[in-house]
Amino acid sequence: MTEPVEPDLSGAREVSVTEARGNLAELIDAVRDGEFVYLVRHGERVAALMPADVAENYERMEDDYWARRADDARAAIAAGDEDTISWQQYLADSA
Repeated sequence: MTEPVEPDLSGAREVSVTEARGNLAELIDAVRDGEFVYLVRHGERVAALMPADVAENYERMEDDYWARRADDARAAIAAGDEDTISWQQYLADSA
């Protein structure tokens, strides 16, 4: 496993989707080296290319967040603080 690359968001660049199609190999190399690339369509950012370890870390953080939310809901029900409700209702009530 390679050492994680520290992302440098100050060096992020924007590339049109059309340009990205023709330069995908170059963009992948840049991302592998820690650069972030935003894909732009009609002047609006529509996607981002980022190093895989950064995306994997984001996924882990998101999974941990939702696991904590589920644990909180189960604990509230077990403590009698809440009646059994749907997950969607819990999310709406706790937002």
